[in-house]
Amino acid sequence: MIIGRLPYLVFLACDRIFTIMPLRLAKSPRILLALALLFFAAGAIWMVPPADEAAPAGALEVVDRLVSGTVASMASPVFAFEEGWHVSALGADTSEPEEPWSQPSGRVAFQYSGRELALKLALGDYWSYIFVSVDGRPANRLPVLRGNLDSQGGLAGYRPLLAPEKHTAEGPASEWVVAHRASSEGPHQVSVEVWRGWGQTVLRGVAVDGLPGSPRPIWPAVLLALVGGWLAIVAFSAFTSTALAGGQPRSGALDSLLSPLDRLVSGLSRAVARLRPVFLFFLPWPVAVGSALAGAGLVGAGTLIGSWPLTDAGLVLLGVAGLQHPVLWTGALLFGLPFYLHPLPILPGRALNLIEIGVYGGLTLVAARRIAPLVAPRTCGKAHSALDTRHSLFFILASVALVAAFAAAERAVALREWRTVFLSAAFFALLLHETLGSSENRNSARTALALAWLAGGAVVAAAGLFQYVTEQNIIQAEGVNRVRAFYGSPNNLGLYLERTGAVALALALFTRGSRGRAESGGSSTGGERESFFGAWKRAPAAARAGILFAVPQLIALLLTFSKGALFLGLPAMLLALAVAGRRLLAAPGRRFSARWGWGLAAVAAAMVLGLAPFLGTERFRNLFDFQPDSTAGIRLSLWRSSVEMALDHWWLGVGPDNFLYSYRSGYILPSAWRDPSLNHPHNVILDWWTRLGLPGLALATAWLFLGVRSLWQAAKRDALAVGALAAVAAALGHGLIDASYALPDLLLVWVFLLHLFAPPTARRAKESPEEAPTATSSLPP
Repeated sequence: MIIGRLPYLVFLACDRIFTIMPLRLAKSPRILLALALLFFAAGAIWMVPPADEAAPAGALEVVDRLVSGTVASMASPVFAFEEGWHVSALGADTSEPEEPWSQPSGRVAFQYSGRELALKLALGDYWSYIFVSVDGRPANRLPVLRGNLDSQGGLAGYRPLLAPEKHTAEGPASEWVVAHRASSEGPHQVSVEVWRGWGQTVLRGVAVDGLPGSPRPIWPAVLLALVGGWLAIVAFSAFTSTALAGGQPRSGALDSLLSPLDRLVSGLSRAVARLRPVFLFFLPWPVAVGSALAGAGLVGAGTLIGSWPLTDAGLVLLGVAGLQHPVLWTGALLFGLPFYLHPLPILPGRALNLIEIGVYGGLTLVAARRIAPLVAPRTCGKAHSALDTRHSLFFILASVALVAAFAAAERAVALREWRTVFLSAAFFALLLHETLGSSENRNSARTALALAWLAGGAVVAAAGLFQYVTEQNIIQAEGVNRVRAFYGSPNNLGLYLERTGAVALALALFTRGSRGRAESGGSSTGGERESFFGAWKRAPAAARAGILFAVPQLIALLLTFSKGALFLGLPAMLLALAVAGRRLLAAPGRRFSARWGWGLAAVAAAMVLGLAPFLGTERFRNLFDFQPDSTAGIRLSLWRSSVEMALDHWWLGVGPDNFLYSYRSGYILPSAWRDPSLNHPHNVILDWWTRLGLPGLALATAWLFLGVRSLWQAAKRDALAVGALAAVAAALGHGLIDASYALPDLLLVWVFLLHLFAPPTARRAKESPEEAPTATSSLPP
C-alpha cells in the first residue's frame, strides 16, 4: 500500500518544497540534487516486485455455475447458446448466417457471481468482432463507441478480434481479455454477440476473478527516473556554473564529485593538444564547401551501389568540413532528409539510418569543437547562447513520449519510434542550436541551411518528375499516375514537398522585396520597368535559388495528386504567404510592390490549370462521397474511433506507434473494415492526443505556439521566416486529414522550422550590426 502511494507522496512533497522555497532552490543546487536522489530511489522502490504475486490462471474445466475463482470451459452447462453454435474441446464456434453483414453469427448468455469477467478469445488475422453487455449495460472494460450498436439496437462493449501480429502457424492465438469489472458480487447477467468469425472458434473460455493480477507497470518508475534525471542535470549545471567558474568555493563533497570531471577534461585537453596538427586547422570556406560536396557525392554513390568504403570516405570528408564549419554537416543532413528510408552502409553487412548518423555525428563534431577552445580558443572561439523555452518544452515532450512508450501495449515498437522520431528530433534541436550559435553570421547560416534543405527537396522532386515521364515507380490508382520518388507513398512525398515548396516560393517572391529602398539604388522610382533578365541578374542568390527550386517542387507536388496537399495544404500555404509577405513588405523601410501578389496569383492559377484535366478522374470525382465504404466515409469512421480512443486514454495515449494495434484490435468500426491497417488517426490534434495523451498535446501546442511566434516576429524582416510560416500553415492544413509529424523526416523539419529564429526577447538582447535584419545576407564566407 505504501509502495503504491509512494509516487504520489513524492510529488506532493516536491510540490510543497517548490512552493515554499523557490528562491532557496534557485540558489542551492544541493536541494535539487537531493530531490533527484529521492526520485531515483522512489523509482527503484517502485520496481521491487510485490511479495504476493498472483498465481497463473487455472486450466479450463466444466462447471455448473460461474462463481469467483472459476475458469470455465465453453462446454459447461451454464452457457445458453442460441442455434448455430458448435462446441468442442477448443471452445465454441459459430455458423455463417444467411445475411452475414447484417446478422450476428451467434449469441450466448450466461450468469456469473463475482467482480471481474474475462473472456478467452481467438485473436488473429481474420475479421470478426463481439458485443458484450452486462446487466443490460455495456461491458465497462471494453471500448464503447457511440452509434456502434448491437443487433438489438443497444450500446455494448465492443471488441474486434483482428490482430494479424498475433496469428500463429496453427491459427488464431488464444488470449484472455478482461471484459467487465463489477462493483458488487452480483449475480450478473451477460450477453455476448458474435459477428462473423465462423470457423475460428471465437469463444474459448470464461473466467470469473480467475486471472492473475496485472504486473506493476514500468512507466511510473520511468517517470520518476526522468524527473530525477532532469533535476540532476539542473543541479549539475548550477554546480559547474558556480564552482568551476570560481563563483563559490567547493565543499568537500562537491570537490569529490567534480574532481573526476576535472581530470577527464584535463586528459581530453592534453589529447586534443597532441592531435592539434591533425584537425585543429583553418579550412577556407571554398575548400570546405568542396570537401562537403565531394563527401555528399561519395555517400550517395556508396549508398547507391552498396559500398561501405565509399560511404565512410564521404562521411570523413563531411566530418572534416563540418568540424571547421558546422553549417556544412547540418546542411548535408537537411539535404538528405528525403532519402532517410535508405540506410547508409558503413561496415560490411552493417547499415545505419541516415538521420541518426547525421544527428549523432553532428553532435560528435559539436563536442569536438567544445573541447577545441581548451587548446586553441581562437580557432573555434565564440560564446554559445543558452537554450530557450522551446528547447525545454521539446525535451519535456520527448520525455513524455518515453513514458508513454513504456506504458504502451506494444513496447518494442513504441521504443523504436521514440528513438527514431522523438529522440533524434530532440538531439537535432541541440545540433541546430549549436550550428547557428557557432556561426559568425546567423542569417548567413540560416540561409545556407535552408538552401541545402531546399536542394534536397528539388532533387527528390526531379526524381519524381523523371519517374512520371518514364512511368517508373509510380502508383497507378483511381485513374491517375501518382509520383512518389523515394517514398513508399505519394502522400508522404506531398507532405514533404508542401513544406519545402512553401519556403522556396517565399524566397523567390519576397527576398528581393525585403532588401529595402537602400539596396535598390533608387533605380525603380522613376517608373521604369526592369527587364526580366536584368531583374534576374540583380536578384540575390537566395531568390534565384528559390525560383529554381520552387518550380520542380510545385509540379511534383501537383503530380502526387494528394488531396490533402492540393485542397488543404496548398491553399493554406498561399494564404500564409500572402499574410506574412504583406507583413514583411509593409514593414518600415521596405519597398512595397504588387508583384508579389501577382506571383502568388500566378502560382495558384498554374496549379488549378494543371489539376483541371484530372478533375474528372475517379480520384477527384468522388471527393465528397461520404458513403461508409468510400475513402471519405472511412476517414469519418476513423476519426470517430480516434476520439473514443483518446477519451479512453486521457493521460498517456496508447503510446508511440501503437495506434495501429489499438485501432484495428479495439476501436475500428465495422463499417471501416476494408481499411484496417491505418497507423495514425489522420488528424494532427488526434495524433498528438492518441499518441502521447493530454500532456503531449498540451506540450506540442505550447511548443508550436512559441515557434510560430518567433517566426511571426521575424517575418517583419526576413523572407525565410515568411516561407517557414507558410510551411507550418501547409503542414497544419494537410495535417487535418493526414499525417503531420510522426515520421523521422517530418519531425526534424518541424524542429528546423520552429527553431530557425531566436525568440523575440532573445533576438532583441543579442542583435548586433553584423546580424542586422535582412533576408538576403550572403552565404557563410
